[in-house]
Amino acid sequence: MNPTLGLLLPMLFGQPALPCGPNAGPGAPCNAPMYMQQRPMLPQQPCPPSGPPAPVLAMKAILPAGTILSALPGLPGAKSFAAGSVFGFRPGYVYKLKIDNIPGHPNESLYPSLEVRGSIIPRPGMRYMEYTAPLHFSKADFDRVFAGGVITKVIYLEDPTKAIPTESKPDLPIEVETLSETEAIDEALSNGRVVAVLRLGDRVPDSRELAATSLEGTVLQPGDAKLGMPAFPPMVPCSAVQLFDPLLGPKALTQECFVNGGDGNNRLGIGPNGRVGGLDPTDVVAEYTFGDKRKVSTSNVVCICVPRFVTRRSDSVCTGFQVVQVAGGTSQVITRSVFTQRAAGEAFVAREKTLGMVGKDRPSAAVGISMLHAFASRVRLEATFSVSGVRQVGTLTEPDELSNFPGDLTVTKFLDPMAPYKLGDEITITIRYANNTRQPIKDLVISDSLSGRLEYVVGSAAADSRASNVTTTDNEAGSVAIRFELLGTIQPGAKGIVVFKAKIR
Repeated sequence: MNPTLGLLLPMLFGQPALPCGPNAGPGAPCNAPMYMQQRPMLPQQPCPPSGPPAPVLAMKAILPAGTILSALPGLPGAKSFAAGSVFGFRPGYVYKLKIDNIPGHPNESLYPSLEVRGSIIPRPGMRYMEYTAPLHFSKADFDRVFAGGVITKVIYLEDPTKAIPTESKPDLPIEVETLSETEAIDEALSNGRVVAVLRLGDRVPDSRELAATSLEGTVLQPGDAKLGMPAFPPMVPCSAVQLFDPLLGPKALTQECFVNGGDGNNRLGIGPNGRVGGLDPTDVVAEYTFGDKRKVSTSNVVCICVPRFVTRRSDSVCTGFQVVQVAGGTSQVITRSVFTQRAAGEAFVAREKTLGMVGKDRPSAAVGISMLHAFASRVRLEATFSVSGVRQVGTLTEPDELSNFPGDLTVTKFLDPMAPYKLGDEITITIRYANNTRQPIKDLVISDSLSGRLEYVVGSAAADSRASNVTTTDNEAGSVAIRFELLGTIQPGAKGIVVFKAKIR
């Protein structure tokens, strides 16, 4: 058998190739090829999966009331289901769906196509059918299609480090407008992992085409107890089959989870001005005075695993298109396309810039094109210094090493309740500190910069019996950094906690 095929087939049918050697653990089974059995020890993922990718992508039909949908319209006796039903689509296939009883068009049917490219990778305790991607069409979408438009929706698992800082609801998915299908796919690939492409406005398929795209064993319909084996293998590439480096192993797919705590990108430390630096979104830092020196410590890392699906949408219907014919064969073309997108944490360095272009198409005609151009740039000031002559005015010193070991100040983070979590859940975050040194420490400040996927519950921050000041500031992820300033001296062996609540969005 071809070695590559030998790796792919077990993953297709729910039996992933298991590594041997130092990563496998004592007594672990092994069905990996020999060259994988001696690979070096790899760093642990902060939020390791509990198994292979889910066998199906769960999708919820978010449609106007009264609409019905059939996922396998080409099969004899095909069933139709009401809006709100949840289906499981096997990755690697292209489906032709059927929508009936459309508001305003009761005698018409639409046949959207659905290309499924992947599914979620469950974490411990996560039931993959409860985390649904949106199969979403509104009445406005239907009206646009009946007017001659074509709508493409690229659905992807959002990268939490690039999360759109806004609340999402199960029946109100996040959709971002793009100018074309190509741009929608590019934006989705840049911001996460594509799981499906949904198109509406195609021609009406014939019975043979419906039969070819309605394969038994590919769709888990409401009420089905299990999903059988498909008659044909996948037809399109999908992330359910992970190709991986034989030495480094599979690439970690981390879109299902985001972390909170620890020290992320920029290194935490005390700068020349005596203030802490390097506090990135998701970081936790405790700064304190030990003797006559300012030091920093960080916490453990906790995982919050809540997959969130985002849609990049394109609409081919032209708006604002005008052609003016005048004597002499001269035409003027004016187009304007406007879309809005929330971009918290970004600065618009150029609000508007008018670009003009005039050229001759042929001796008897001229075309003038005007457009409005806007762009944004993210700017973050890391550090500044200046030198005047040979006298050094400012300097940036190397920060101390993070201290989070026995004998130092230790910081530990806890979440309540424990996983699994859903969108909209409210969690309590507790940070416990303990002075494990032999000297008192003072001026303790604990800061937690939240991910864009967390929304601080205003007024929920509190400390234990120790006097404290609590402030919040916006961070570049579109959330906030919460700062607890604990007053007084903390004696050796003393402990305490700070606590606040956050909503998963």
